[in-house]
Amino acid sequence: MNGTVSICTLGCRVNKFESEAIADAAERAGMKVVGWGEASDLAVFNSCALTVLAEAKTRNAMRAFARKNPNSFIAVTGCYAQTAADALAQMPNVKWIVSNAAKLKTIEIISNNPPQKHAQVFHSAPSEACGALMLSDSPLEDRMNLKIQDGCDNACSYCIIPRARGLPRSRDFGEIIADAENIVSRGVREIIITGINISKFNSPRGTLVDLVDKLAGIKNLLRLRIGSIEPPHFHLEELLDRMADESHPLCPHLHISAQSLSDKVLQAMRRKYSAEEFLSTVKFARDKIPHISVGTDIICGHPGEDESDFLETRKKLEKSGMAYAHVFTFSPRPKTLAATMKNTPPKPERKSRADSLRETAAAISEAFTKSQTGTVRTVLLENRLANGDYLAYTDNYMQVAVNINEQGLKNRLANIKLVSPINPNLTRAEFINLV
Repeated sequence: MNGTVSICTLGCRVNKFESEAIADAAERAGMKVVGWGEASDLAVFNSCALTVLAEAKTRNAMRAFARKNPNSFIAVTGCYAQTAADALAQMPNVKWIVSNAAKLKTIEIISNNPPQKHAQVFHSAPSEACGALMLSDSPLEDRMNLKIQDGCDNACSYCIIPRARGLPRSRDFGEIIADAENIVSRGVREIIITGINISKFNSPRGTLVDLVDKLAGIKNLLRLRIGSIEPPHFHLEELLDRMADESHPLCPHLHISAQSLSDKVLQAMRRKYSAEEFLSTVKFARDKIPHISVGTDIICGHPGEDESDFLETRKKLEKSGMAYAHVFTFSPRPKTLAATMKNTPPKPERKSRADSLRETAAAISEAFTKSQTGTVRTVLLENRLANGDYLAYTDNYMQVAVNINEQGLKNRLANIKLVSPINPNLTRAEFINLV
């Protein structure tokens, strides 16, 4: 198939990486990849099924594309395609539904299977081959996710991802390095190591720490980050040693999923740690690197959570010293254990708790920003706005605006001084010098 293709990516960092791999495959097949929102002959939807809302977003985007491009075809892959193929087959213009395990062959499947009257469904069992080499030479200017692992076996009560992604399996060590070298050669200067559960990464050639050190040796790679990671076991001390080493590109930033800070709720969620163990991890990191940014996720209103559990979580979050928290309202997800559990707080109560915890999250974020005011940090410059401000993230994951007269500095490292908040998510910084 020739013509144009656009790719809509919903959900996690892993999907974002896999969409780039699909785009590379499309280019190799002779297609022209155009930006999402442009008219195209084919749309590939890389879907998310984490929540009912995520599924609705996928359906709405598909309908909007079909209305705008009535003569075009749609292929759907990702977690929603894995868990609800029959429902997606009824959507307008859908011709191919590709399981997660076959996702990275989406373009090959489309090319070898002409569109039929009804959607064709393509399944493949999960295997060790959970990646695809990036082989294009087309430019990539922004920071990029690098998938190292797929699948999860934690079986948390609220989560459908093990059903959608399968058991943990790690990519080949050499393949990961080859991908990193490819995307750096195409202009990427910051890589975020990601996976469905990267604490499960396991390779005969080394651990996650060994991989970090190998990636650090790639010429022109300026920064590395660890994506969201699951407690309790992930080589914390060794990773912190590298984050504390200013000569190492690993940034002092961790996002560790908590989901609750009540032991009763954690047990109901089937999480594998206590609130104290989680908070001890945060404290250890902050004691080792005082300026480190540690963030988390919290779900409000899981079945069995009562007011005292919520208040316990809020109080512990207030005192945790974390830099930020993403707060979610529990919504029963069909095909998960939590959807069958009793004592789910009423929807208005779930929403009220989430709103309250977001206020706490805003307060801890403000406190972290204040603690960093006046300090000198390194940023990787991004796009320059019309007023001369470059947007950028500090090594410890604070978004800043820094005014520099010179143009063309995107993807350059610079030292800046943090001055004052512009808004809750953006801080004014003063330019010092290029690194």
